[in-house]
Amino acid sequence: MEVTNVFGFVILVHIFIYCFDRYMKRNNSQRYKNFLSMTPIQIHFMSLRWTTSLFNKIINNWTTREKNKLCWWYSLGTMVTVLLCIPSLILLASTAVVSFENLRQHENHEAILQPVVPGVNLPSTDLPYYLITLLVCTVVHEIGHALAAVSEQIPLISFGLIVWLIVPAAFVELPTKDVTSLSPWKQLKIYCAGVWHNIVLSIVAFLIVVSLPILLMPLFQTGVGVSVLNLDGYAVGGYHDFQIGDQLIGVNGCRVTEDNSWKQCLAAVLHASSSGFCVNNAYLVGVAANDQLGCCNNSELSQSHLCFISSSDVISHHYCLRAREVSELSTAWCSNHKDCSNNQSCLRPLFQSELENETDSARLILIQRKNAASIIFVGHPDELYRSVSVSNYVPRTFIGPKYVNVIYHLMWYLFSFSAGLAVLNVVPCIFMDGQHIVGALTEMVFKGCESVSMKRQAQRALIFSGTSLVIVNIAFSLLSMVL
Repeated sequence: MEVTNVFGFVILVHIFIYCFDRYMKRNNSQRYKNFLSMTPIQIHFMSLRWTTSLFNKIINNWTTREKNKLCWWYSLGTMVTVLLCIPSLILLASTAVVSFENLRQHENHEAILQPVVPGVNLPSTDLPYYLITLLVCTVVHEIGHALAAVSEQIPLISFGLIVWLIVPAAFVELPTKDVTSLSPWKQLKIYCAGVWHNIVLSIVAFLIVVSLPILLMPLFQTGVGVSVLNLDGYAVGGYHDFQIGDQLIGVNGCRVTEDNSWKQCLAAVLHASSSGFCVNNAYLVGVAANDQLGCCNNSELSQSHLCFISSSDVISHHYCLRAREVSELSTAWCSNHKDCSNNQSCLRPLFQSELENETDSARLILIQRKNAASIIFVGHPDELYRSVSVSNYVPRTFIGPKYVNVIYHLMWYLFSFSAGLAVLNVVPCIFMDGQHIVGALTEMVFKGCESVSMKRQAQRALIFSGTSLVIVNIAFSLLSMVL
């Protein structure tokens, strides 16, 4: 199902729930009131909010037992988080410059930080990873605030989840007056705890991604090609076509070792001139001379044969041949006769669009498989990339890489999103943790200073600069998606 259809369906569901809630409350339904009292759900327009205090006792008891360890843990986290404030601002500033240059020069250099919009710059198939990652990252973030607060004798009011459209997030409720009554250092520990947890989560996820090939070495091998994971949208048919589990090792002579090289090899095919095959002249002499332009003229013969052209400095010849036969007889790749030996000719595929002088990027692509015949694909390389999903993990046994690929993608999303959330929250931006972090830091820096206005001006200047950077980055990134 397309992302737009999913969002449309979700919006209709939210509208129905909201209208139903208003209707039941307006009619004073006792059953509905009892249901809401048993289920602490608050219904708002396009969002659902659930809160509970069930975890308060568990968190309080555990924090009391591990108070000394938690004190050391969050002191370390506070120092690390504060040290990341300046690098985060520099990162946001450099990202804004890159995005601006992309817009000005109509280029597409990928920025380190960019907003992720499902269906725009996030594949619709990755939507479950997106939602799970957001939920895990925010839960881990808010647990950090909760544990740090309770370790400083601040009672936890409640823990909750909110779903805006389909985007989930966690939150904790703390008594604001009790938090602000603490010393600036203790406040800083509470404010930095969420960012610290995101940093740790990002590091753990990255270590899992890096160590997966080692941990799974008895079952899978890496660096020896890619394994076909699924064939979404690809028409499978024929004895020599793609099969789930195929080990792909090359594309038109370009060696494939992992998914990045698979993508690069397909891109090389797209940007290179049409590749040909070095074939012995003796083979061409033996080819029947009748109707050699049959498949070149889009006749019935074109269903099983492909048009090839052999050009020299003097004359050009057209041949109607089976592509597999040509590829199997070929001794090398070529772009002209100079790439072949003296007794050979360079046969290049000639497509109907070229005959009609149309602009088309169709290619004859030869995908080499291990322990199986090569696959011949005629079409756009991008179609092949989008319709054939591959994995870096090639099975040693009957166990396929499907679940390994799920773990890899989830860990990579956790690493990326958690690191991004840490950077955004450490920046002094309004409504973010950085706003409170700057407040506590200025209290510590200007401690003993009688000028309250100077302290407030410093806070406002930092928050304004951080908020401006965040807004500029988001605006530039969204503009680059639209334009």
